[in-house]
Amino acid sequence: MKQLGFILLFCLCSLRLSAQITASTPNLPEGPAGKSYFPEDELNFVDSLANVEQGLPTGFMIDPQLVQKRLAGLQQRIPLNYNLQTHQFVEYFAFKKAEFTQRMLEKRDTYFPVYEKYLKQYNLPDELKYLSLIESGLEPKALSNKGAGGLWQFMPYTARGDFGMRVDSFVDERFDVERATEAACKYLGQLYRIFGDWHLALAAYNTGPGNVKRAIRKCGKSDFWGIYACLPKQTRAYVPQFIAMTYMMNFNSDHAIHAEKYHQVIPSDTVHVKGYLNLALMNRLATISNDTFRVLNPHVLGAVLPADVKKIVIRIPKNKYAFFQANRSAILDSASFMSRSDSLAFQFVDRLVKKTIKVKRGQDVFDIARIVGVSASELKRINRLRSNRLKKGKRLVYYARVREKVNLALIDSTKQANVAEVTTKKLPTKRYTRYYKVRSGDTLSDIAEKHNGLTVEKLKKLNHLRSKAILRPGMRLRIS
Repeated sequence: MKQLGFILLFCLCSLRLSAQITASTPNLPEGPAGKSYFPEDELNFVDSLANVEQGLPTGFMIDPQLVQKRLAGLQQRIPLNYNLQTHQFVEYFAFKKAEFTQRMLEKRDTYFPVYEKYLKQYNLPDELKYLSLIESGLEPKALSNKGAGGLWQFMPYTARGDFGMRVDSFVDERFDVERATEAACKYLGQLYRIFGDWHLALAAYNTGPGNVKRAIRKCGKSDFWGIYACLPKQTRAYVPQFIAMTYMMNFNSDHAIHAEKYHQVIPSDTVHVKGYLNLALMNRLATISNDTFRVLNPHVLGAVLPADVKKIVIRIPKNKYAFFQANRSAILDSASFMSRSDSLAFQFVDRLVKKTIKVKRGQDVFDIARIVGVSASELKRINRLRSNRLKKGKRLVYYARVREKVNLALIDSTKQANVAEVTTKKLPTKRYTRYYKVRSGDTLSDIAEKHNGLTVEKLKKLNHLRSKAILRPGMRLRIS
C-alpha cells in the first residue's frame, strides 16, 4: 500500500508539473509576422514566430491580466481582443523588437497628424493610424518584395487603377504622404462596407477581399478569429500585430521603451505645378537644397518632371515659401525652359521587356498577376494556360513596360521616325470571346473580381442577366 501511495503521489506531481509547463509555454503561430520593407537592414523586422530562437522563457514576461485590462481600456471602435496570439506580439514588440518600437515612437509625430486628419475626414476609427506601422515601419519609400510601396503599401496597379495615382520612373505618388493616406482611408472604408467588420476589413487590406471571402466560405464563419485557420499565414498574424502595436504605442513607457531622437519635421507649404520642370534649376533659383527637396518630396523620383505632368503637388520649405511665391513666375518659367539638348537630343520612350517569374509553392495565376502587375487573363493568354492552378517551379512569361532615355543623335535618321511608335507599341492581341465556368459558391462579384476590368454590371450585360439571377455550378458566363 505504501508503494502504491508513492506511485500515485508521483503521478499527481508529474501531472501538475506538466500542466504548468503546458500552460506557460505558448503555441507559436506558424505564419510570418509582417511585410518586409526598405531599407535592407530591416527586411525581416517582424520575422516568423515559428522560428524564434531557442531559450525563450517558459512563461510570459508581462502579466496577461494587465495586458487584457489595458486593451479593454484602449478599445474604441475596433475590437482589441486579448488572446494568446495578441499577447505573443505584445512581448515580441516589447522585447525582441524593442528597437523597432522605439523608432516608431520617434517617427510617429511626423505622420500621425496627417493620418488623423484623413481618418477624421472619412469618419474612420482613429486607431487605424497604427496600421501603417505594421505595413511600412513609417518609411515613406518602403518597398516590399512583392512591389507594394509607400507608407500604406499599395501595389502599382491598385494605386493607378483604383485611386488615380501616378506611378512611373518620374513620380510615384504612393510615396506621397497625403495622397497615399487619403487613398488608404478610401480603401479601408470600402472594405468595411463590404464586410461590416473591422478585423475582416484589416485582413482584406492585407490579403485582398477575395481571399477573405474564400476563407469565410471555407470555414463557415464570419469573423476574423472564426476564419483564422483558413486565412493565409501572413494574414493570421496581421490583426494580432495591429492590436499589439496599438498597445505598445500607448504603454511603451511601462516597458522602458522611449523615444530618444525624434524624427526631424521640416515645416513646408505646397505648390501645384504642371509640365516640364528642371528640378535642380528650380531648387537653385529658389535657394532650396536638393537634399531638403528630396526629403519633403519622396514621391518625386527624377531630376526633372516630364512634359506630360498635368498636375502635381510639390512641397517647399516654409522659410523659403514667401520668396518662392514672390518670384514664382520667374523661377518656374526658367525651370520649365527645355533646352535644345533636352528637347531634341533625348526623348523618353516606353519599351515592352520580356521577363519571367518562377512560381512558388501555393501560388496561383491571380497571385502571380498581382505580383507582376498584369491581368490574370493576360498572363494566361501569354503562357497558354487553361487552369488557374500552377505547379511549383514553373516559369511564367510576362511583359513589363520600361521607360528609357533614348539619344536621338545616335539613332540613324531612318529609325528616328519610328521612335514615336515605340511609345505606343502594344502586344499583338487576338480577339476572341472568353467564357467562365461557374463553380459552387461563386457570385457575380467574385467572378468580376477575378478578371481585370470586369464589373458586375458588365457581366450582367454580357450575359443578359437580371439583378436577382441565380448562378448554378456549370453555367458558362461570357466575360469578354
